[in-house]
Amino acid sequence: MADDANPNVNDDGLKDDQAVDRAFAAYLKSCDSGEFSTREEFLAQFPEIASELKELMDAADMFGRAKSVSLNIDVNDVPVSFSPSDAPFFISQSSNVLSHDAPRSHDPSAETIGLNVPGAHEEQNEDPAVTLPMANRAKGDPGPTLPYDLGDYLLLDVIGRGGMGVVYRAFQNELDREVAVKMIRSGMLASEAEVKRFYTEAQAAARLHHPGIVSVFQFGQRAGHHFFSMEYVRGTDLQRKINAQQLDPIQAATYVRDVARAIHHAHEKGVLHRDLKPANVLIDNDDQIHVTDFGLAKHLDCDSSVTASGDAVGTPHYMAPEQAIGQSDRATCQTDVYSLGAVLFAALAGRPPLVGETVMQTLTKVAHEPAPGLRSIRSDTPVDLETIVAKCLEKKPNKRYLSAAKLADELDAFLEDRPIEARPRSVAMKTWHWIEGVPLVGALTGRRVLHSSQSHRRFQAAMLLIMLLVPIFTIAAMTTIRSYHDRMPALVRLAGGLEGGIYTELSNELARRLSEKHSVKTSVTVSEGSLDNHQQLLSGQIDLAPLQATAISGDHLMVVAPLFYEVLHVLVQVDASIQTIDDFRGHRVAVGPAGSGSRATAELVLDSLNLNESQVQCQTMDWEQLFADDPPDAAMICMGRQSSLVARLLASGKWRLLPIESGVEIALQHPTLRPMSIPSGDYSALTLPGGVDTIATVGTTAFLTVRDDAPADLVTAMLEALYADPPPRSDLIPRRRAAEWQGLAFHPAARRYYQSVAK
Repeated sequence: MADDANPNVNDDGLKDDQAVDRAFAAYLKSCDSGEFSTREEFLAQFPEIASELKELMDAADMFGRAKSVSLNIDVNDVPVSFSPSDAPFFISQSSNVLSHDAPRSHDPSAETIGLNVPGAHEEQNEDPAVTLPMANRAKGDPGPTLPYDLGDYLLLDVIGRGGMGVVYRAFQNELDREVAVKMIRSGMLASEAEVKRFYTEAQAAARLHHPGIVSVFQFGQRAGHHFFSMEYVRGTDLQRKINAQQLDPIQAATYVRDVARAIHHAHEKGVLHRDLKPANVLIDNDDQIHVTDFGLAKHLDCDSSVTASGDAVGTPHYMAPEQAIGQSDRATCQTDVYSLGAVLFAALAGRPPLVGETVMQTLTKVAHEPAPGLRSIRSDTPVDLETIVAKCLEKKPNKRYLSAAKLADELDAFLEDRPIEARPRSVAMKTWHWIEGVPLVGALTGRRVLHSSQSHRRFQAAMLLIMLLVPIFTIAAMTTIRSYHDRMPALVRLAGGLEGGIYTELSNELARRLSEKHSVKTSVTVSEGSLDNHQQLLSGQIDLAPLQATAISGDHLMVVAPLFYEVLHVLVQVDASIQTIDDFRGHRVAVGPAGSGSRATAELVLDSLNLNESQVQCQTMDWEQLFADDPPDAAMICMGRQSSLVARLLASGKWRLLPIESGVEIALQHPTLRPMSIPSGDYSALTLPGGVDTIATVGTTAFLTVRDDAPADLVTAMLEALYADPPPRSDLIPRRRAAEWQGLAFHPAARRYYQSVAK
């Protein structure tokens, strides 16, 4: 016996299931090589696990003897079991067999995730069907056909296919009964690894003898085909029942209770299912469940598996969080408890607890997101049943039920209308349960209230009185608060801009009109520009302010009206060696005062042209410094058209305008900017080459803005003042055009005003 086949035993003397698996694999290998003569000789090499190995070997004796042709395996010495991964294939509806290919809901959840290990036939690109019995073969196809004589079994028709196996409906002659026979899908081309896996699955299931688990009858080999026979179940499965109709809570709880009992039996025998889902719960014509498909698949498209660590985990919608994060080798009994909770959730809600658009999204949700409350999806779910499901679906295994048997006991308590232990203990939940004892609340929530205490009845009377009075008081309070909030303030504070600038002139005119019509006090504050206005608005120092679009940001500012367009004037000294804006590298460029919108616009344009601070020396300064003896080489001034400042600079003969030819590209990067042009008629000192009457540039929009808590009366009054004749500015955007603007966060009062204009 090879040393590496010896099983490991934990330090505390406990047996390791993987050690038994390795010993069994060594047993198969020894069968081939003839290294031992008797079963006792083999068991003597493993004294620590001899009793468990002997139990498996004795189980084989109950199922008969099958002679191995290619591997020389004595079936009396091979543990016989069944991994019912293809159990959904065994279902028949009355006399009609439901095939695995029948459509199901949640197809992605019906898939089992695993590692893809190609069999020998896949490596050779050979079709396994050439060696398996098939029906309706093409003319000239020499392969075996159905019905097919397999010794004591007559294979009648194919009733299912999995990634590893093909399942046939068959007739067992000696016992005169109908059975299901599973054969390796690779047929005679099966590799040694596939054969070992086939029998390892049988080993795991041979430990399980329970009325709620599909039984294995016999296994063996004939004509080069490895096979085993098993119980043939007539009926349906839980997934098809879920698809067909909404299950009653009592019926759903009964099914899952019975599944939990069967799974607990498997746990007692050392077998974890790890791929529980509604499709793996068969329901016969007597409405009894039969659990199938033990173990996890190793192939992406395969339903069979062995219990080995490191394999991928199972069905995404029903797997536990520890499986979703790739720790299926750490699975415990509580892993199956989570899946049982997910099955119960699906049976009641008609869908799995957590569903993503892709497999990876589903895995992420299972690993990190809490499952929704069952009553949020199906409102008539009893509270106790929701509590049971919620405990099963806890992210941490130690917060779930300790065993499947404990879950089954809880479901028995629910079915018998006894208190359950998993009832939440928080004060808030206890309070809610007490409130549900109020007759009216119980009637609304669906909880049966057989009798109510005097305190419950008093609470109900008070609740009805409050329900009657609260809406009245709420409406009255809201009306009073809204009326007080929306009224015109006694003092209206406006921000302007630079002294003598466009913003200051506009704010002064609006303040005058507002004061004359509404007899309120007004004040206008001089500022450095848009950025300064932005800060003063947010701090509550002012009530309204003009801002460039580039300065409007944050969730607390809203638009009253679009005012006018402002264009970026790029000026360079006449004698500077600057022909395009790209030549700004290494030069000093004035961008205006620190709080101005010009600075913000200039920075966006330079950023679009990949000109950073290390390349361009941006200087913040008052515009009057441009008339000093040592001005910078260039200036970027964002102001309204026909600016008096720009006109003075051009008239001095020391400055010239520079075009920006990449306006479209800049606007695509910064949506607050747009391509614009400066007509030659805006400035008398502007001279352009022959045939050219505009200079390309970019620009933005100036808006009148307020905080989102501004009174509605103030906003409406300001709009009336803005659009009163004559217009405060010749280039003011007309009211009807302003009403067409989309995508702006208009103040609600402004939106109502423009809607009335549109009508």
